[in-house]
Formats: sequence, structure tokens, C-alpha cells
Amino acid sequence: MNNSIFGFWNPTEKTVKRFQVLHDVLAKDHTQLELVICTLENEYIQSQCTFDLSKLLLSDWQPPIGGLGLAFFRPYPLFLPQYGVIPIYSTGHIAVAYLGVIDNLSEIRDKLISYGVQFMNSKNNVAETLCYLLNNYLTYGQLSPVDAMQVMMKKLKGQFALMALVTKGKWLMVGCRDYPLSVGRMGNGTVYFCTDTKTLAQFSPAMSSVFGNPKPDIFCGTSSQFDMLSPNYSF
Repeated sequence: MNNSIFGFWNPTEKTVKRFQVLHDVLAKDHTQLELVICTLENEYIQSQCTFDLSKLLLSDWQPPIGGLGLAFFRPYPLFLPQYGVIPIYSTGHIAVAYLGVIDNLSEIRDKLISYGVQFMNSKNNVAETLCYLLNNYLTYGQLSPVDAMQVMMKKLKGQFALMALVTKGKWLMVGCRDYPLSVGRMGNGTVYFCTDTKTLAQFSPAMSSVFGNPKPDIFCGTSSQFDMLSPNYSF
């Protein structure tokens, strides 16, 4: 298992339960894991990085809002300087996780700087750039979260998968372009997304793969409903 991103939608359960299942699945093959998880807590996105999810689950951290969550995970101690920046970033109101290559990132970053955006991290923090790009469409473009996601997917060039959690309207949005992404659906309505097919297969018996080709695949859901916008999706 290499770097992977994971997201899910379920309006009836708290996110902490879904992350417990994720941890249990991953622990079968890996004794040590690095997980960065993002969840909605009231009107704020809370981010947690942990090497032992069981300790986190026993703490006082119990997000009251369920249904939406995203995570990045990889085997530990794979996290070494040469592996670069963790591909997940949160501003508190927007969280983005991604994998892949974005060819026009420098152009986008320079444009955002010209708008007055002040980046907190190094130039190679792609997830931070994507957070501010999405925020630009939401705040200054005054687009809805779904429209902002669609415009951003059209703007980005390359081969990638990304997931975004947004407090405005409480949205989870997932997209890919020329990059494999697995989608699973359970009988209780839970929808899962993961770039690692083997991991997702242990969650969902009904699973499909999309690649964002010839058009990007996009999936969007609020805390109460989920819409499959993808032109290439089917079970």
C-alpha cells in the first residue's frame, strides 16, 4: 500500500465510527500507520494526525456531526523527508486531500499570489494551493460548492484525484482526472471513495472504478444527501 486518500458519506453515523473501520481494515496488513483525518465539528473542520487511531478514539474528540469525512493514510515509518509534504491541508473551513500530478500548479499559485493570497507553507504544498483555489471560487467568485468544484476540476491540468470537505453547506466533494478512483456503495447507503482498490474492497461488495476520462468524474454530497454527478459512473 502506498499513499492513499479515503472519503465517505453516511448521514446516519458519526465519522469516528467510519475511521475506526478504516483503521481496523488497514491494521490487518500494517502494524504502523500514519493517518491524517478531517471531520466537520459544528462549523469548523477539525484535522488530526495520528499513528494510533485507537488512542484518538478513546479521547474526548468525538465530532458531533456525522456523515462526512476524508483521510490520507500511508504505512509508517514511510514518512521520511524525501517523501515530501503530506498531501492534505485544511484552513478550518475547507480541507483538501489529493494524489497525483497537477501540471499547471505553479501558474495557479502565481495567480493566487497576485490576488493577495499569502501561503503559509512551501511551494510544493499542493493541497494548500488547492484549498485557496477552491476558497477563491467560493468567496470571490461567489459560486456554490458544487459549481466551485466543477470549475476547479476544469481549471486543473494533469492526472490526479482530490477530495474536498467544505463547511459552507457541509459538503464532501470528490473528483478525478485521468487517475484511478474506486467508488463503493453499501446497502445502508454509505458511499466510499478511495484511491486504493484493495482497501475499499474490504468495505464495499458493490464497487466501481472511474478514471476521469474523457471528462473529469465528480461526486458531491451534503450531510443529508448525495448526488452522483459523474458521467462515467456505474456499478
